[in-house]
Amino acid sequence: MEHTSQQVARRLTELTAEFAGWRIGRGGSGHWWAVRGNQLVRSLTAEDLRLRLLELAGVPQQV
Repeated sequence: MEHTSQQVARRLTELTAEFAGWRIGRGGSGHWWAVRGNQLVRSLTAEDLRLRLLELAGVPQQV
């Protein structure tokens, strides 16, 4: 359990550093979320959340 909480904490730190201006967290339901102003983004995985935030920022995605 401790290992998992450390992984979540590390991922939260990474996402927060990458997406300044967004409040990022992980809810009790396991969903990752990001809030900025009146924008809310939710996802089941941290990586999917990252991709969605990049999309909102207009960063082209590589396939």
